[in-house]
Amino acid sequence: MALKRHRLCQRRKALGYSQERLADMLRVERSTVVRWENAETDPQPWHRARIAAALRVTLEQLDDMLVDVSVAAHRGQAVKDMERHPVSAAARPDLLNGLRTFLSTYLTDSARPTPSLPEVRHAVGRAHSLYQRASYTSTARLIPDVLSQATALSGNATGIHRSSSFRLLAAAYIAASKLAAKVGDGEATLLTADRAATAARLADDQALAAVASYQAACGLMRQPGRSAEAEQVVRTSIGALASAGPVSDPDLLSAQGALLLLAAVKAAGQGDTKQAGAFLTSAERLATTLGSDRNRLWTGFGPTNVIIHTVSAAVRAGNPGQAMEIGTRLDTSRLPTVLVGRRAQVHVDLAAAALMSSGDRSISVLHLLEAERVAAEMVHANMQARTLLLDLLSKERRAVTPGLRPLAERAGLLA
Repeated sequence: MALKRHRLCQRRKALGYSQERLADMLRVERSTVVRWENAETDPQPWHRARIAAALRVTLEQLDDMLVDVSVAAHRGQAVKDMERHPVSAAARPDLLNGLRTFLSTYLTDSARPTPSLPEVRHAVGRAHSLYQRASYTSTARLIPDVLSQATALSGNATGIHRSSSFRLLAAAYIAASKLAAKVGDGEATLLTADRAATAARLADDQALAAVASYQAACGLMRQPGRSAEAEQVVRTSIGALASAGPVSDPDLLSAQGALLLLAAVKAAGQGDTKQAGAFLTSAERLATTLGSDRNRLWTGFGPTNVIIHTVSAAVRAGNPGQAMEIGTRLDTSRLPTVLVGRRAQVHVDLAAAALMSSGDRSISVLHLLEAERVAAEMVHANMQARTLLLDLLSKERRAVTPGLRPLAERAGLLA
């Protein structure tokens, strides 16, 4: 039975490297690369940093590629039921197995030592960093333990540490909610956002509660028939923050700005471009007050993020020309370095715009390929990107889009 590290192999191909080329870069024999890809041997520890650098992935992502070994399948075999169930085919529910197990376990392990506040703070920060770097598999693997640590800490905290521990619990659930939203699971998104909101209220942290409400709206938007509820959550949260008057606290500014951007994209999707523009203008004012592209409470909010959401709003409003025109002027290098996923998301939106504008599937595929180049797991896990791929595959013309089928294989949509 032939085995293959498909993701390792496909990442090499995505960067245009032959086995010989990669071997030269790593100063090893081609046969060594072949054995790594065929899961016959594992790279030695001193090779791994160089492999990760060559493939432009993190060490965590490389580790995930190395442990992801499967039976080599016949080329061109379509994923089962793709045409009958395009939504389920696009989703990656398997990424949330660990999170779902944690959410269904209501009794904690009382024998487990309570972690310290710095330990939990580090773990929560790492989970958010991995997510923002688009290391979704690593995030999914880490999240259950982070939630367990934060839960244990908050359950035993007293005195001056109580608020800090619940603040970390809220932040941990927000990370889990972001991952669930990315892979398209509305129920898990909403449940984790609700738990984040409860913890934020116990910590008396208005900014974190606002970020939790943002995630709750994302969860509602991903469930059939609950769009109006999502809109109500967003508008109520924006109103509550605005009623407090002008603020200078960067966390509150960022939380309010993130909500305004979500409201803008939602209004655009409903065809209300005037309201969407008003929300974007309000967000731009807050970004100007904030002063620069920042990442407070892991929102990534700032002037560049406002422009990114202007592109998203144009796509959802059915104005692909506007989206592509803005996209050509967008400089994502201004974003904080950690926001790899946010940079890649721009290309997913532009792929949708290209397909909508002229039906130019070749340009759409090129943008998805660029999203994959920027963030190795973007197309593999992102619900929007995978849905686009399924649409492209349904009307594939191989002469026009030669890169489509290999991209779909790397995304796991074709075996």
